[in-house]
Amino acid sequence: MRQGFFALLTADPLRGALRPVEERLLAEARGEALFLVPYPLRDVAEAWRLAYRHLGLKRGKVVYLRRREEAFDPEVAQKVAESPLVLLAAEGLPEFLDLIRGSLLLEALLEVHRQGGGVVALGEAAGILGEAAFYTLEGEVRAALGLALLRGLVFLPRVEERGRFLALSRLVADNPDLVGLGLLENTALRLLKGLGEVWMGGVTLVDAGGAEYTGQGVKGLKVDVLSAGERFALPAL
Repeated sequence: MRQGFFALLTADPLRGALRPVEERLLAEARGEALFLVPYPLRDVAEAWRLAYRHLGLKRGKVVYLRRREEAFDPEVAQKVAESPLVLLAAEGLPEFLDLIRGSLLLEALLEVHRQGGGVVALGEAAGILGEAAFYTLEGEVRAALGLALLRGLVFLPRVEERGRFLALSRLVADNPDLVGLGLLENTALRLLKGLGEVWMGGVTLVDAGGAEYTGQGVKGLKVDVLSAGERFALPAL
């Protein structure tokens, strides 16, 4: 049986920046994938599905959510659980998290992983898989509770943008049991049990064990900057 995995792709599929990774994921899933998105992204997800046909997609489905009740629909959850590759995308992360947190759909995503499939978060949604999800409100980077599919980890896409690395550092300094991963634009990261693999782009690994937030900054951080091809140990998943 294949080993289930989670992956984060911080690029719009329509731009083609991570095409080799997307082709590889579709090949591993034998050309079958499902897009899980909130209702406002339904047309975008359909465009992604069409674009992926050129990368090996043979059977593509789109499931979009309008209301929280739909995340508790057994038929919808079963459709997700049966897919070997599920791709998540969102705009308005707090609202999307409220749709699926604690629902049957969340259990379905875990079932995909247990059955050896892949759960992939696209773009800004890359942040929702961990224990905290970052989002921007009124120009400030804030954090909400994530889906906690990956325990002990928090993720921040576009970490290179102004203020985002500091936001990640503050969070892990205040919660030293967490490890922070900042992802550059156009990065592909795959997470297996106990192992992270940088497929493309770059990842900043932030460990705040022993660090402190001073009110103006963070002291005592351990920071590793990883490039494509590098692997690193993860907390037990």
